Amino acid sequence: MHISVFDIFKIGIGPSSSHTVGPMRAARRFAERLSQDGQLAATASVKIELFGSLGFTGKGHGSDRAVILGLEGEDPATVDVDHVPRRVAKVAEHKTIKLLGEHDVAFDPASQIIFHRREKLPLHANGMRFTALSAGGETIVERIYYSVGGGFVVDHAGAPADGSTPADQVVVPYPFNSGDELLRHASDHGLAISSLMLENEKALAPEAEVKRRVLEIWNAMESCVKRGCEREGILPGGLKVRRRAAALNRKLKSEATNDPLKIMDWVNLFALAVNEENAAGGRVVTAPTNGAAGIIPAVAMYYRRFLPNSDDEGTIRFLLTAAAIGALYKKNASISGAEVGCQGEVGVACSTARTRCRSTRSSRRCGAPVRT
Repeated sequence: MHISVFDIFKIGIGPSSSHTVGPMRAARRFAERLSQDGQLAATASVKIELFGSLGFTGKGHGSDRAVILGLEGEDPATVDVDHVPRRVAKVAEHKTIKLLGEHDVAFDPASQIIFHRREKLPLHANGMRFTALSAGGETIVERIYYSVGGGFVVDHAGAPADGSTPADQVVVPYPFNSGDELLRHASDHGLAISSLMLENEKALAPEAEVKRRVLEIWNAMESCVKRGCEREGILPGGLKVRRRAAALNRKLKSEATNDPLKIMDWVNLFALAVNEENAAGGRVVTAPTNGAAGIIPAVAMYYRRFLPNSDDEGTIRFLLTAAAIGALYKKNASISGAEVGCQGEVGVACSTARTRCRSTRSSRRCGAPVRT
């Protein structure tokens, strides 16, 4: 099963690849399918239901905003992040939304985006159901999507929602599903891991295009670091967390020292700057999740800023190698993590709290946070 570098590194927005990037892609895909199937003109209203993990923490992760933007045809890689609050507020105020930017339908986010905190769809914790309704309230079409981590979206059967070729059907010269297989290929063929990944990518696109797109990813990472080092104020949410990166940036610039460990202060700053941009809903690159989005650009910025012979070719090699490692995680574990409401039963041991279920009624689940 081949996982491309462009599957691992996706340009998107914060704060969550599973809860923000995925739902936006799913909503856009739903609207596109309405258009492709000739159902857009007959659609008078839409309803969106978010289940499981999305239902439990979707509001805090901007899933409702993401769905609105996706229905309007926006993509996480290109949406103007500075105008998101105004656009979402406009939809809520006028109670209408323009599907794909071309077809107005009735839409009140307060009642037509439904968060099911204690229900799950069968395939994955991050389930979504989109329904298109006629003027008479009849269902025109209903589609289910899942945001399975890292910005990946699949349909009700587990196939890529964008219609692309499933990963297990892509043929590359050096397939690997484990670290042992990856290292064996590299040793047997005398290839660095980055070179091996490049050869696999060349089976899908010309080398020049692969390198150009990898550098686009780096440029998005670099821009995110710089933006995070400049922005100040309070981060979204009820905790009133103040941004720290800009002040740290000024402090490090003003300090005169030959301490070699100061480089690590810069690396930490770069990661913090990205993390704050992610929390603010800014432009970030999933790596391979938004929760870990600060680490890869921080290391890359260290390379570009502090190593005298750094260049684009070295940056490409670094990102290709990092993508190979990220692909191993994607193939062998879930990279979708979030809080969901308790799905247990009264008297059953809670695997997170290591205690008995706290619910006092046999007919109810307590909804306590459970890490997935």
